[in-house]
Amino acid sequence: MQRAVDDIIVGQGLAGTTLAWALRGRGRRVVVIDPEEAVTSSRIAAGLITPVTGQRLVPTWRQQEFWPVACDFYRRVEAETKTKFFERRSMVRLFVSESERQRYCDRADAELAGLVRDPEQPLNADCFDASLGAFEMPDGGRLDVATYLDASRAWLRANNAMVSGRIDPLRDVNLKDDGVVLPGFGLRAERLVFCEGAAGRGNPWFDSVRFRPAKGEILTLQIPGLEEDRVIHRGIWLVRVADDRYMAGSTYEWEQLDCEPTPAGREEICERLRAFLRLPFEVVGHMAAVRPALADFRPVLGPHPEHPQLVCFNGLGAKGSLQAPFFARQLAALLAGEGAIDDEVNVLRMFPERANGLKPPTAMSSGREPRRQLTRQAHDIVREVLAVGDVAVDATAGNGHDTRLLAQLVGDGGKVFAFDVQEEALVRTEKRLREAGLTHVMLLQRDHAELAAAIPVELHGRIAAVMFNLGYLPGGDHSVVTRTDATLQALEAALELVRPGGVMTVMVYRGHPGGQEEAAAVERLLVDLDPHRWDHRTVDNQSAGTGPRLHIVRRRSPSEAGHDAEDAQCVPWC
Repeated sequence: MQRAVDDIIVGQGLAGTTLAWALRGRGRRVVVIDPEEAVTSSRIAAGLITPVTGQRLVPTWRQQEFWPVACDFYRRVEAETKTKFFERRSMVRLFVSESERQRYCDRADAELAGLVRDPEQPLNADCFDASLGAFEMPDGGRLDVATYLDASRAWLRANNAMVSGRIDPLRDVNLKDDGVVLPGFGLRAERLVFCEGAAGRGNPWFDSVRFRPAKGEILTLQIPGLEEDRVIHRGIWLVRVADDRYMAGSTYEWEQLDCEPTPAGREEICERLRAFLRLPFEVVGHMAAVRPALADFRPVLGPHPEHPQLVCFNGLGAKGSLQAPFFARQLAALLAGEGAIDDEVNVLRMFPERANGLKPPTAMSSGREPRRQLTRQAHDIVREVLAVGDVAVDATAGNGHDTRLLAQLVGDGGKVFAFDVQEEALVRTEKRLREAGLTHVMLLQRDHAELAAAIPVELHGRIAAVMFNLGYLPGGDHSVVTRTDATLQALEAALELVRPGGVMTVMVYRGHPGGQEEAAAVERLLVDLDPHRWDHRTVDNQSAGTGPRLHIVRRRSPSEAGHDAEDAQCVPWC
């Protein structure tokens, strides 16, 4: 005999657990099915809620809207389970450079108002190197995710709402006109919600969802003599979990997508830690898992466009502890016959041909695209943006192909600045320009890290397009490659140079020594761009591993940027 419920949830990670509570809060009959794996991204996650993030010091997406909902939600679950797992935790971020400190000073009173302040208590100088200064984020938080999941599992099991097992999305699921049947589990429901995390990459029902998973590694440390309850950020985070026990992380790896800790990951965290921690420490634990991020770095939720009995809730990624309660509540309301899903997270964006009212993907959207040659895609993007009379920058002239294209597009009335540290590259570029009869190009034998200094101040914020090709000069000395530190400085500068509506393309080659490290650093920088100001999309070559990757970044015009949503009021936890 089949047991009838309203909703079956596949997966008891952060998304599935939070949705189960939201549905139960609406009186829905719920069963959660989970294989009870020991290592998942949810179970090893630090659960940090950080108001200001990234190398560009931007407010976390919709932070002030999500934060009160998260606080209220977790407090209610704590009361229901009689377990403590959520706390408000102030955070201190140490500056890594004078330019970062200046960037903070420029933004603190406007963009970051209400999110930051000067530290109320200075850090212990015997423990930390804070010589460049710091700022504090008083409204940070930490969800002890493993305890949250364990307490929720115990509550669900006690209420006959938890089943151990693994679902095959095709063989184990029978679709009916009025719902779904899982014969192997003796269950029938109106909806089957897949909350599978990184495992969702193999779900054939939602194969249009474009995952961009990233492996992360975290260390558990013993640090005798350290007494600091605030979370410390400086390239990595350091958070106290008990007495002199701390956790530190995290890394980002987009190729080796397994749950195996690596010596390289351990050393990366330790090296970053030594840059600001003055006390000796011992590594007593090392974990790794795969984050279920998506290609456009937004969650995905909602019913399948052809099979509304099947629902997806995934892609919470590194900001999941903050986002999960808000979007679980939104999805629960939809499944209960009320409300709607925000367009920017609606699963329909992954099915552009069936978006039913959502804006169709444009050249700058996250929709699926044919795998044209990446260089052609980059050229097509700048063609859409540039007009005669514009100013453009080729940050890595190389053999001059991009420089020539930019010069042709802006015409004699425009201007192109082309940079390269190698004289050989500029000689090749000059020859190509001369053969094409193009004279309105300034060739500069300078590191692209010097973009801001080399471009006249009156052109800052007026550049229509900037193009990067990272790696080595084709046909040149392969030992001379772009450097990660210089590349990050150049990208930071380019973002300040680009005008509203302007574009930056970044072609990243990963096959040379240091290429993977540079690619990961570029990814970290661009992922953290403020989505209210920037559109960011990545396109991969068909070859995996060391194949090239194209980043396309467009600065939104003021009319597109809009305004932040009004602060949400604390609402019933459903």
